[in-house]
Amino acid sequence: MFDDHKKPRADHTKRIKELVRTAWNVNDDIVIMVSELRCHEDGCPDLETVIALMAEGADPKTIKINKPIAELDLAVITSYRPT
Repeated sequence: MFDDHKKPRADHTKRIKELVRTAWNVNDDIVIMVSELRCHEDGCPDLETVIALMAEGADPKTIKINKPIAELDLAVITSYRPT
């Protein structure tokens, strides 16, 4: 009854965090946050993935990927670079 099947599962976000660490060579001391958001802007996909890299004492770096978490793989993540 309360199962929200539209929310990304924890194992999917864990998989994306591991792929991000590998693809972007992210150190273990940097926190990675992965969120799947519904986009309401024109020309935007229904769902997008937002990845935030948070290092202590620095502003977070945010990367938006115009795909839902379930569609992300190493090739997609590697094609993006944190700014």
